Amino acid sequence: MRLFNMATELPNYLNENFFKTVLEDGLHDEFVDIKKIVLSDNNSGGGENYCSKIYRAKALYRSSKTQLDKELALIVKSIAITPATQFLEDFAVYLREKIFYFDVLGKLEMLIGDNTKFGAKCFYSTCEPMQTIVFDDLTQYGYRLASRQDGLDEGHCKVTLEKLGKFHAASMVMAQQDPFIRDHFKTGMLDEHYIRTSERFIDFMTLQLRTLASFVATWGEDYKEISEKLHKHCDNITENLVRTGEAKLNEITVLNHGDLWVNNFMFKYDERNEKKPSDVVFVDFQHSFFGSPGCDINFFLNSSVQLKVLMKCRDSLIESYYAAFRDSLQRMQFEKIPSLEDMKMEITSRELYGFFASYSFLPMIAMRKEDSYDINLETLASKEFATKKVKLMFSSNHRTTDTLRYTLKRFNELGTFD
Repeated sequence: MRLFNMATELPNYLNENFFKTVLEDGLHDEFVDIKKIVLSDNNSGGGENYCSKIYRAKALYRSSKTQLDKELALIVKSIAITPATQFLEDFAVYLREKIFYFDVLGKLEMLIGDNTKFGAKCFYSTCEPMQTIVFDDLTQYGYRLASRQDGLDEGHCKVTLEKLGKFHAASMVMAQQDPFIRDHFKTGMLDEHYIRTSERFIDFMTLQLRTLASFVATWGEDYKEISEKLHKHCDNITENLVRTGEAKLNEITVLNHGDLWVNNFMFKYDERNEKKPSDVVFVDFQHSFFGSPGCDINFFLNSSVQLKVLMKCRDSLIESYYAAFRDSLQRMQFEKIPSLEDMKMEITSRELYGFFASYSFLPMIAMRKEDSYDINLETLASKEFATKKVKLMFSSNHRTTDTLRYTLKRFNELGTFD
C-alpha cells in the first residue's frame, strides 16, 4: 500500500492497519486490499472546528466481494483528551456520538421511511490510542458547508428546519418504541453537574456575558436597561445556566441535535441552481439529548440565521418546521400529535436557550476567519488570550452587532432576562 501524507505532521496511528480495519468494518468485508491512501490535515483553524482534530482520507481499494477497484473519501475525527478538553471526557461525548451513529441513526432513518438521510454513515470507532470515529465524507456526494460568517438565508433555513422536524418526529416514535434509549442521552451541553463543577466553563461564560454587557452599554440610552439586566443575569450565571438547560414539567420531548450551528449542517444543491439547497445532513451528534424541541430551534435561530430572515421569516420558518414534524408523525401513525400552538408555546418557553446561544456562540461563529484562525480549546485556556479574543468576537463581524441589537431588545420585551 502507498500512503501519502499531504500535511507536515499526522498521527502515527493513521497507518495502513488502521485504514484496513476501517474499511473492512465499515464495508462488512472480510478482506480489503488497500492500494493507496491519501491523507490530509483538515485542522485549518479559522473557527471552523473547536473540539476535535479532523483529517481527510481518500482510499483506493479492492473489495473481496466485487474484485473491483473503488475509491472512497473518509473523515477521521479524533479527540485527544488534554486539560483543555477534559470536559469532553466528562460529558462522555465520544460514547454518546458512538451510540448515536451505531444504535440510533439507522433506526431514525428506518422509521421515517422515505429515504431521508439524517447523518453520514459511520464506518468505525475506537478508543485507542485516542477517541476516534471515521465517517463517510459527504463532500464526495455533493454536500458542502455554508458560510458561518454570513449565516443562512431563508432557503437554507427552511430546508434545515424541515429536516429537523422530521428528525424530532422520528425520535419521538423511537423513544416510544424503546424508552430505554433516553438513558444514553440525558443531558446536553448544559448539564447541571458540569455547570456546577466546572470553574473554567463558568469563567468563560462570565467573560462573554460581561463583555457583551459592557459592549451594549456603549450603544446609547435605549440599551442602558438591557446592559444593566445583562450584568444582573451574569451575577447569578451558574443558576441561570442551570435554569436554561433543565427539563420542564410536561414538555414535549424529542432527541435534540444539541449543537445546531452552521458548521454542523452540510447542504446539497439543486443541479440547475447551485445556490438553492435541495437537502441537508446533520453532523456532530456529541451533544445530543432528549428534551424540548424549543432548545434546538432557539439555538439554531439565534446562532445561524441571517438577521433579515430572523426578523421577517421567524413565524413562517417555525410553521415549516411544524408541518414536517406533524406530517412525519402522521405518516408514522403516532398518536397525540402536538398542535402548532403547543409547539409555539414550547419554543417560547425556551427563549432563554436562544439567549444562551446569542452570547456564547453567535459571536464566535460569526467571527471573520482572520480574527479566529488561532482560536481553539487549547488557546482559550489562557485567560489573557481569551479576554482579548472575546472582546474581538463582539466587533469582528457587523452581523454579530446588528443581530444582537435586534435580539436583545426582543428578549427584553419577552422578559427573558427577568
